[in-house]
Amino acid sequence: MISFEEALKTVRDTSYIQGTERIPFERSLDRVLAEDIRSDMMMPPFDKSAVDGYACRKVDIAEELEVIEIIPAGKQPTKVVGKNQCAKIMTGAPLPEGADAVIMVEDVEETGLDRIRFLKENVKNNICFLGEDIQEGQVLLPKGTLIKPQHIAVLATAGAVNPLVHKKVRIAVISTGDELVEPDTKPGNSKIRNSNAFQLKAQIEKMGALPDYVGIAFDSEESTRKMITRAFD
Repeated sequence: MISFEEALKTVRDTSYIQGTERIPFERSLDRVLAEDIRSDMMMPPFDKSAVDGYACRKVDIAEELEVIEIIPAGKQPTKVVGKNQCAKIMTGAPLPEGADAVIMVEDVEETGLDRIRFLKENVKNNICFLGEDIQEGQVLLPKGTLIKPQHIAVLATAGAVNPLVHKKVRIAVISTGDELVEPDTKPGNSKIRNSNAFQLKAQIEKMGALPDYVGIAFDSEESTRKMITRAFD
């Protein structure tokens, strides 16, 4: 019998990488990246509103403002915001030319048709600026990352729909013992069902590797050698 540390060292010293493959990112959970994932664009890709509100010029916030258009998310502004003007804007929508702030919808009152007034004295920008989150070419996931659910979203953000990943490790499982029979066999006298092998298979699958159950090796060198040879084959 060898120690756990010796066994772990043996596994580490004799394991090898099986190569790489490209797979759809939706099926890459629990795989290991074999390349850096870089962003192919800036995020945000344009100056956008961080809130629902009104895009305006800061110098005009003390004045009554004319609402010149409505900008929903996914639509381009069509007008330039000028003096004492604003555009009603939704969260995530592109900031119109001329505006340098967005006042929150909760902080305004309607004073007439297409007319509003800001109810506070100071305003934050409330703008997400071009590239402030991610720069083009920035590494989002480094090589060697074990892909988890949150990384799937990052792959989608980067447009990495077919990431290069390491092929799954294959692990052979061999049970040993003259007393063992397979689970579909009712044990006779002095026998027990082989349960540990199937627990190990499940644990290997949970790790993201591929289990290969070889069978039961009896308590002899010949039988053990035969099973190991079968595993390598």
